[in-house]
Amino acid sequence: MKILKPHTLCLSLTLLGCSFPSYAQLMFSQYIDGTANRKGLEIYNPDGATVNLADYQIQQQSNGTTDKPVTFNLQGSIASKAKFLVGRSELQAELGNKVNQVAGLAFNGDDALVLLYKGVPVDRFGKVGEKPANNGWGTTISSYQNSLSRIKTSNNVTSVDPTANFDLDSEWTKWSDRNAFSTYLGATTTTPPVSSVSCSTADTPIADLQSATQNQQYVVRGIITADYRYDNGFSGFYIQTQDSKAKPNLTNAIFVYLPAGSTITGGKVGEEVIFKGRLTSYQNQLQLDQLSSNIETCNNQASNLVSATPLQLPFTSLTDTNGNVPKRYQGMLVKIPQTLTVSENYNYGRYGELSLSLGRLYIPTNLYPAKSTEAVNLAKQNLLSKIILDDGYNNQNRTPWLPQNFNALNTLRAGYQVKNVEGILEYRFNAWRIQPIQSKALPEILKDSNPRTATILAKESKQIRVSSFNVLNYDNGLEKGFPTERGASSKAEFDKQHAKIVSAMKTIDADVYGLMEIANNGYGENSAVAYLTKALGADWKYVIPPNSAKLGTDAIAVAIIYNSKRVKPVGVPVIYDDLTQKNRVTMAQSFQGVNGGKLFTVVPNHLKSKGSCPEDTKSVDANQGDGQGCWNATRLTAVQKLMQWIATNPTKAEKPNYLLVGDMNSYAKEDPILALEKANYKVLLNDEKVGQGKSAYSYVFGVASDADGYGGAGNLDHAIADVNLYPMVKRAFAWHINADEPTALDYNEDYKTSEQITAFYNADAFRSSDHDPVIVDLDLNNETTSTSKSSGGSTGLWSLLGLMMLTVSSVVMRSRKK
Repeated sequence: MKILKPHTLCLSLTLLGCSFPSYAQLMFSQYIDGTANRKGLEIYNPDGATVNLADYQIQQQSNGTTDKPVTFNLQGSIASKAKFLVGRSELQAELGNKVNQVAGLAFNGDDALVLLYKGVPVDRFGKVGEKPANNGWGTTISSYQNSLSRIKTSNNVTSVDPTANFDLDSEWTKWSDRNAFSTYLGATTTTPPVSSVSCSTADTPIADLQSATQNQQYVVRGIITADYRYDNGFSGFYIQTQDSKAKPNLTNAIFVYLPAGSTITGGKVGEEVIFKGRLTSYQNQLQLDQLSSNIETCNNQASNLVSATPLQLPFTSLTDTNGNVPKRYQGMLVKIPQTLTVSENYNYGRYGELSLSLGRLYIPTNLYPAKSTEAVNLAKQNLLSKIILDDGYNNQNRTPWLPQNFNALNTLRAGYQVKNVEGILEYRFNAWRIQPIQSKALPEILKDSNPRTATILAKESKQIRVSSFNVLNYDNGLEKGFPTERGASSKAEFDKQHAKIVSAMKTIDADVYGLMEIANNGYGENSAVAYLTKALGADWKYVIPPNSAKLGTDAIAVAIIYNSKRVKPVGVPVIYDDLTQKNRVTMAQSFQGVNGGKLFTVVPNHLKSKGSCPEDTKSVDANQGDGQGCWNATRLTAVQKLMQWIATNPTKAEKPNYLLVGDMNSYAKEDPILALEKANYKVLLNDEKVGQGKSAYSYVFGVASDADGYGGAGNLDHAIADVNLYPMVKRAFAWHINADEPTALDYNEDYKTSEQITAFYNADAFRSSDHDPVIVDLDLNNETTSTSKSSGGSTGLWSLLGLMMLTVSSVVMRSRKK
């Protein structure tokens, strides 16, 4: 399923301006959940009149969510007592032209589906806002892994409440087999009568269609610039007015939709053609469909009459119709003369999408405080500076097309530059994108703009290296076997994950690791932390918290492992639990080099993530729309309390020199990190002296999906030194082995063919996780001047009192805001 960003679901039944039909409403009649993604929904028209499907859409709410539904606008018409089948491309491959419209439905038994007429719900499957038990609705029958038929055959309503209780058993029956398509399906559709059109027939200029009345037939002439009528293509082609007749400041191109079952013939790329079809819109893009004539060729050598229009980033607006705006070039053949940068490749292996931009895009709150003028302006600029380069296909899990022979050793990293991008500019799946044309030369990939580095800078022999590493739900299946709750689905997947993580850790060659997302299955010899530690060699040991079988109650935990030939623990580890059950329980352990030197104390952290937002949208932890995501208040309170705990010197070392590491789920200029800086902690990765400054990042997220411009590269992962340790820090950097790599190259075997499982995997460090490891080198041997006179913790008594006042003031401010 492509990731969409549709309009919010209309739940009001009395919307001003909504009109209601006087006839019986359309309804869901079949719920098709076949194996191998053969999914679909059959719609039935119980009324006595033909219905225009352009007034309808299907919305899918996944897993009990109530916001940002996936939306599928319907097209065509449905005759009285007829059925209309909407299905995935996999269902179309099974049923051919019985599937009237292809749509990326992705329900799995617990996903609510709503049929809307002009924004008003008129039928539904499931209950919006509810995640049913056992993965599906129903008691005697279940919507989980079953195909179902509707019992009732009429729908005399003007609206329905999608949030009302859903009684599956009283309205639906289960198929004899979820794949018994031929037994239960018999969709029909209305085909307009075919008329005759010749090259001398008067036509409507394509540019004039922008203001023409929709749902009417027009004769249109143009040159076919791109044809996507191939397997798993877009079931249609683009036509464009020749340059000499094009109208200025308007788009002179349009998409022509021809479903697989259409009997309309004719037309090739490079030909000037004429035909008659209905003007309509789909996903906010005009198109011609329901062709009522065959496609007549008027000039079979017309390709040189249309040239690619140069397109420059950034756009001046995404919504205006004048200026350097995408709407002006919609559907047209374009080329980008600029060298662009891959800012995100998260969807590349799954959907073939690359987010390209004018230079790498950065998370605004990684560079500037939330709500600051600079952050707001950067978010706006991010939106205008990007475009998606798609692959020209409508199905999932294809082998990526760039570079040629893509595999684990021939990757396409974020940060690579791309030249000579050319194709069709279109609006699809709620985003502006360029679709390639099969006959055109491939874009040029400049790998030297962000090459892989299989080795990293070695530390000096007398230095100590500490690394923070999120190991992506590393779970050896000790407690429940496979599949694990969060990690590998099989032993084979885990072995692949293990090999990659060990490869990365051996290359980093740290003396101490602070780990996040390791299975919280104890500290015995068969535990996950023991298994990983043993793989590093006989010198490696892990810290065992006292009087604790596990570290908190979550499925994953933080951990500390160390090389006993290089460092030794000083004192006993101490546990800290903020009791929220949102942030992971942590611990602190002091260390010293085996040859002496100053102590340092490692505290691994994993704070509450930005997702899984609270149900109460008025909560201080709800998304405030400032780029910091959900649970920001929880994370801020967590670091304030953590600093208070550290100020008590919990390890009781004389000079502990604290180093906080881990996945803070906060970017460098967000409230939790700024609170640490205000308390004189030093955020090392973003430090201009010892770190990577404004170019620091350990994670890439949201370039394609964040509608407000707060996506890009940034660092959720941190190494933060107290004021005493900071003078001993020699360098801090992230090793970019994960964040820049396509997700397809990780250990997971889901959504991959057997050939891809082999080709996409290599037992190296790349895509061993989704976060880059952060590395800090310390020189604990030389005398350094400290700005703190305290020997008991990093901040001392006065700082402790100050931190307490900071917490109190933040609580007071929040209470005022309420």
